[in-house]
Amino acid sequence: MLERRSSLPRAPVRGENLLASHDAASLAALLERAGGVASTARATAAKVLRHVYRDEGAFTDEALLAIGVGAWARPTLLELDPSLSLTIASEAPSEDTTIRLALRARDGALIEAVIIPGPARTTLCVSSQVGCARACTFCETGRLGLLRQLSAGEIIDQVRVAQRVFAPRAAAGAPRIGNLVFMGMGEPFDNLAEVTRAIRLLTDSRAFELAPSRVTVSTVGVADKLPAFFRDCRAELAVSLNAPDDARRTAIMPVNARVPMAALRAAIEEHLPASRKVLFEYVLFHNVNDAIDDADLLAAYVAGLRCRVNVIPCNPGPDPALRPPTVERIDAFVARLSSLGVTTLVRRPRGRDVGGACGQLAGALRAAAEGVGES
Repeated sequence: MLERRSSLPRAPVRGENLLASHDAASLAALLERAGGVASTARATAAKVLRHVYRDEGAFTDEALLAIGVGAWARPTLLELDPSLSLTIASEAPSEDTTIRLALRARDGALIEAVIIPGPARTTLCVSSQVGCARACTFCETGRLGLLRQLSAGEIIDQVRVAQRVFAPRAAAGAPRIGNLVFMGMGEPFDNLAEVTRAIRLLTDSRAFELAPSRVTVSTVGVADKLPAFFRDCRAELAVSLNAPDDARRTAIMPVNARVPMAALRAAIEEHLPASRKVLFEYVLFHNVNDAIDDADLLAAYVAGLRCRVNVIPCNPGPDPALRPPTVERIDAFVARLSSLGVTTLVRRPRGRDVGGACGQLAGALRAAAEGVGES
């Protein structure tokens, strides 16, 4: 059985020897320590990123020599491991074309990533931790507790594996993976340094070339990390709200006892750059937070903020008492928000039948560990 742990966030299996754990700055710093002049180290790091990720070139002494990497840098670079740190433990395709990937790290840890194809773009949902310490009652991952952090390389490798899995569909004309959401296992703000380093590489035009506006990091509301996020991270912010008042939010999201809703809003208001918006995620539970009065409270809470609200009907999770509302109640809730001037979008479940929808990640892994479901 998977053990639940509730320890404070642990250090990642950092994997400094993983090439994918290095963005341009950290790779250049490594080369400087190897004796390179700062400007030469930066130019060499850029050359290597482009060769490995854009051109998909070999990472050998001969290949590095061929692109003009000097003899002073090659031994240091070749100490880095360019291979994938994750392997596919299982691949579960959904009836709606979503693909849930269970990925095994080199220490045996299991994480999940979800490929969500769409008509205009394909989204990849990635994990930032093995498990999660935040213990939201509607989330399967929270039942595990936090086992460990992921390194930047392990985050990057979720993208690399997913790209390979999705390559046949992309070759057949499906939109390539161009949208990335940190909404998988874990609380990204509890591993913000590694998440930020991974995003720097993912949005680097010499590497993965993802548009920063197409990368979204979701948090339960770790308000003290907002300044660092907005200062260092080229990504959009999503805040998992899920209730219109403190009593109900604390009941389902323990973080609210430490950072109540007023404090969270004040922090967002203070630190949100003028050019940015915030996405509020609001999971709807039948007869819990889905009344018209709740829509009024939610509209009042977000009033004056540059934001959008994503309404998400809940998926089957660890608490059977938390059920999705009827279609009529969902429509009425959304209509009320819209009438009050709130930009609102309903996010329909994807991958629910394979345990890949919002709040379900790690549920199938737990079932497998307990001897039911996938093997």
